[in-house]
Amino acid sequence: MNTTIISLIIFILTYIVIATEKVNRTVVAFLGALLLLVFKVFNLEQAVGYISWETIGLLFGMFLIVSALSDSGFFSYLALKIARLLKYSPTKLFIVFPIITFVLSGFMDSITVMLFFAALTFELCRLLKIDPVPLVITEVVLANTGGAATLVGDPPNVILGLKLGFFFNDFVIHNGPITIIAGAAALAYCFLVNRKKLKPAEHISKAELDKLDPAEAITDKRELKIALAAFGVAIIFLITHIYIEKYLHIPLTVPLASMLPAFIMLVILGKKSEVVINKVDFEVILFFIGLFVVVGGLEHTGVIKTMADFITNTFQNNHIGLLSALLWGSGVASGVIDNVPFALSMAYVLADIAKVAVAPALAIMVWATSLGTDIGGNFTPIGASANVVAYTAMEKKGTVIGWGRWIKLAAPATFIALVVCNILIYVKNLIGWY
Repeated sequence: MNTTIISLIIFILTYIVIATEKVNRTVVAFLGALLLLVFKVFNLEQAVGYISWETIGLLFGMFLIVSALSDSGFFSYLALKIARLLKYSPTKLFIVFPIITFVLSGFMDSITVMLFFAALTFELCRLLKIDPVPLVITEVVLANTGGAATLVGDPPNVILGLKLGFFFNDFVIHNGPITIIAGAAALAYCFLVNRKKLKPAEHISKAELDKLDPAEAITDKRELKIALAAFGVAIIFLITHIYIEKYLHIPLTVPLASMLPAFIMLVILGKKSEVVINKVDFEVILFFIGLFVVVGGLEHTGVIKTMADFITNTFQNNHIGLLSALLWGSGVASGVIDNVPFALSMAYVLADIAKVAVAPALAIMVWATSLGTDIGGNFTPIGASANVVAYTAMEKKGTVIGWGRWIKLAAPATFIALVVCNILIYVKNLIGWY
């Protein structure tokens, strides 16, 4: 059988099995990679060559730092501190909590952010006697939207950015303003449709609220300070690494920008570093490695080029149509399938489309695809990892959200956010700022 057909079949089957969530996605990705070797689509050396070690390094460094922040109680402290400052007002919480998840998800894994915020939101809403579901869904919608603002905010951005040569500052400058406006529009919608349910409850137990002491959420002050310092240094390095390489001639690449402060942090933490390392989600990193090989099979056999040629011919000399197709196509696709393999496939497709003289600039195509992939994941409970985490956390608390209720609130908010993105992408293309 032709290697092109084999690579395509293996990719499609891998995609389908991952989407069913019946088998661990890391196992599926690795099996797909191994089958490509068994059927001689390429050899081991070629397969390893398709792994983006820059992406793996950046993720690993950020995962270590976020793991330390999580272990020290940072997220619980932050949520409780904000709730107390807002005097536990349901209306203020509904506005401020999603904004916090938006900001945090721009700089760290939205999975970790929602893991803590979903649980704490449930407890606060229980005490305040309001329904936690609308607030949790709004937090997720804003978390995924905020994740689109930076290189490290969402795994699809890491893939698109590092595979195609765009860095932290590029995402902040071009995606950042768009996500702020899109996020504000989505939040406004969610608030308007739920505002009548946010009346302060009577007879709230002050004693129970007083028990929610932010200071008690911190499990290790020393670890918190060290982790925050490492996080700050990593962000500074990600912003300035190009200038450090250019003017100081220090090869501070993107993965080094996160791994260097992360490993210095581990050394300073001493034996506590073992706890931090054990809390890192290595399964995600292994999933990425397997996935790089599976999608690499499509690139190696020319399937990606065929897809790129089809898209280019369909939207020949129609830049607006192509950009809209990338945004909405990515958005809808990410709502029903895992957005990580989709983003990886699109990275290769965009690289091939950009080689055509009549195609839009690669940058504007990256912004459209990134925004669609990240924000479109909000459409369904399985569209992004943060959704699954929040949905599962609520189930563990005895509250089943259900697909119908999720889609009823999240889908219109996501649609509004994508419309805003589409308009602003059109404006960027029109004025040539990308």
